[in-house]
Amino acid sequence: MLKLNVANSMMSYHRHARCAVALIMITMMGIPLITFAQPGKTREALVIEADTLIGREDYAGALKIFSRILGKSRDRTTEDYPLIYKRAYCYYALNEFDSALTDINSYIKMVPDEQARLLRAYINQELEDYDAQLEDLNAFIVANPGNPELLRWRASVYIESERYRDARNDLAQLMAFNRGPELHAYFGLTYYYLDDPDSAMMIFDEVIESNPDYIQSYIYASSISLEQEASDLALQYIEQGLNVETGNLTLLFYKGIALVEKEKIEEGCRCLTKAFEGGLDDATDYLKNYCYGAN
Repeated sequence: MLKLNVANSMMSYHRHARCAVALIMITMMGIPLITFAQPGKTREALVIEADTLIGREDYAGALKIFSRILGKSRDRTTEDYPLIYKRAYCYYALNEFDSALTDINSYIKMVPDEQARLLRAYINQELEDYDAQLEDLNAFIVANPGNPELLRWRASVYIESERYRDARNDLAQLMAFNRGPELHAYFGLTYYYLDDPDSAMMIFDEVIESNPDYIQSYIYASSISLEQEASDLALQYIEQGLNVETGNLTLLFYKGIALVEKEKIEEGCRCLTKAFEGGLDDATDYLKNYCYGAN
């Protein structure tokens, strides 16, 4: 009935990392954050103007200038390389990922540095080209073995691309450094996605025992219980979780489902209504099916 989807949440700071990439790019490429265009329309003046626009996050304006400069060059020179990189970033920031990939690939052929590969990994993430993204990530990990941030990033890509055994291996390595509740719970989710809910539930119980305030464990455990049509067990996890976070909308939603399945329609509909009024749109179909017109 329910199916967990945690791939996007695991690496949200990678999914929404444009500000961080911009800062790295500005630092690495020497873009001045506070400057003013010089008089005239020399190449140097145009580059300064475009760099200033990037600093102001006017990527469309910077893109036009970079394209204007590059359009004048028939044969690429070393002076063009940084502009191709910067234009690739502008395309990326404007969600024009195919154009960004074309430019960054051209740049890497000429200047195969790690900074460019990092940007390409972000671009391929947006394009959901997991194989290409993993190719760059694997190169980073070979150069930086055991780096926890890179392993975490790769584990998220493995989960997104449904390579759960590979994700489990990376998570196991990460847990050797940090056995925090988030990583431990994701480790359990790999078992769930590999159709081993019993092992997943055992791990969630371990997380709950060691970190009772980590709310996601209750959400995962109750969702799997509902999927297995174990409403009573789901309610146990839900009530434990609501004791930790009284107004958690997901748990209220799950509680409504569990109660409806136990034919406690009125009580279940109250929970579903609270979840819906709190902004959880997933409750809409259940309200339509079980609650509209119910006494």
